[in-house]
Amino acid sequence: MLFYPARDISFEHGKRYDVNYFQLFKANTRILTFGALMVFFSSFGQTFVVSLYIPSFVEHFDITSGFFSGMYGVATLLSAATLIFVGKKIDFVPLRRFALFVVLGVIAACLITAFSWHLAVLFLGVYSLRFFGQGLCMHTAATTMSRYFVKVRGKALSISFLGFPLGEAVFPVLVATGIGILGWRETLGVSAVLVAVVLLPLTIFLLHGLSRDKINEGAGEEEKKEALTKEAEGKIWKQQEVIRTPWFYLFAPTVFLVGFMQTALFFFQTYIADFKGWSTEWMAGSIVGYAITSSLTSLLVGPLIDKYSARRIFPFILLPLACGILLLSLSTNPLITPFYWLLVGITGGLNSPVMSALYAETYGTRSVGTVRSLFIFVMVVSTALGPVVYSFFLGEGFSFDQIHFGAIGVILLNMLFILWYNITRR
Repeated sequence: MLFYPARDISFEHGKRYDVNYFQLFKANTRILTFGALMVFFSSFGQTFVVSLYIPSFVEHFDITSGFFSGMYGVATLLSAATLIFVGKKIDFVPLRRFALFVVLGVIAACLITAFSWHLAVLFLGVYSLRFFGQGLCMHTAATTMSRYFVKVRGKALSISFLGFPLGEAVFPVLVATGIGILGWRETLGVSAVLVAVVLLPLTIFLLHGLSRDKINEGAGEEEKKEALTKEAEGKIWKQQEVIRTPWFYLFAPTVFLVGFMQTALFFFQTYIADFKGWSTEWMAGSIVGYAITSSLTSLLVGPLIDKYSARRIFPFILLPLACGILLLSLSTNPLITPFYWLLVGITGGLNSPVMSALYAETYGTRSVGTVRSLFIFVMVVSTALGPVVYSFFLGEGFSFDQIHFGAIGVILLNMLFILWYNITRR
């Protein structure tokens, strides 16, 4: 038994509920569709979409790409800081009201950016996209799945996070095409309309009259009532209390390293390809391996979370990432590129479902929004620092291979620390 407190009643008395994905989705279509849609539409604030507008921003506002990168980093850090205060409100505000606030925020963010006439307004738009899109959309989906589901929380999280690879597959093509045909302002305007006519009404419909007692997890009514009663008696955490627990400092490094490394690897993919002597097209095309394994891993890990608990999977989240970076560092053969992305994708698929379930298992579900907002802050800060730290070491004369060997060492030390802590706390 690992050291984490057994606050999550889904693992008590050895009870398990064998509900497959089809049965789970059929019984809870509305709430699971809502979760997947929120993750899907978070794409408008994710780097893989915002980055497509950079050439247009640079040209229109007559700035350098370096200047925009700095502005983007500041906006990202500011959004993370804001999320600490706003993210916890989901624990106290009715879900439907909070979700509508987030959706309207995404619409406003697209419009502010579309009509920006000054750099200050552009900064506000980018900040809003990062805050409402990358931050609150993901936060709302994960918090809802973690709170509404107990016995099959892992599967519910896995279904909702499928919206992310779907967004990666759909929106870059649509946005790039839109910018080329319509222009960047018009594309942002169309994005706002799309959210307004699709996500807004669906959010109102899907959450209408929805409550936790209507969630069907395959458990008997008595077991469900017992579960809800025990959760209602759980501790309500304040953010200051969370920061003082040892679990925060055990989880935070993994959250930081995943965001830091994945952002840096995507950001510098063309430079890494050039360093290795590979074509940019081959590197970009190989990223399909990431999309495939992240999606499959997300689906496969859900049942494992429900059966074994997220706490048992957590120590190994970074292992595939370390193996992928090691493979990248040891070879210049272009054939290893898809396998490198495959391994990185496994960590990507493990991270969101496992960590979201872990917060609920460790701290309970009454304050899961409060807890998640702190860890999202850590994650967003790491995504802002990844390219900066890489740039610093590259400027100091280090090669990508040297940087990656150092990263592997840090990852292994973090994993060993987690395993050591678990063993000593048994």
